[in-house]
Parts: sequence; C-alpha cells; structure tokens
Amino acid sequence: MSAINGDKARFHRERKSKLARRERSQLLRKKLSGKPAASPKGGSL
Repeated sequence: MSAINGDKARFHRERKSKLARRERSQLLRKKLSGKPAASPKGGSL
C-alpha cells in the first residue's frame, strides 16, 4: 500500500460490495412486501 494512493483498491471493492448488498436487500424487501421487484438503475456493476 503506497502512502500516496492509500487504500483506493480496497475502498472501491468494499464500496461495490456494499452497493450490491443494498440492492439485493431492497429487492428482497420488495419481493416480500408483494410489490413487483425492479432494479433501481436497471443495470449491474
């Protein structure tokens, strides 16, 4: 890990996993509530 760049790679990897986990949990909540589930952006990372 360099002093200039720091933890950029780790930070970005964790950020992507947090976003994916958030989208999956929203999808699950919508599915359980009986509403039709749709992706918020319509795309994947």
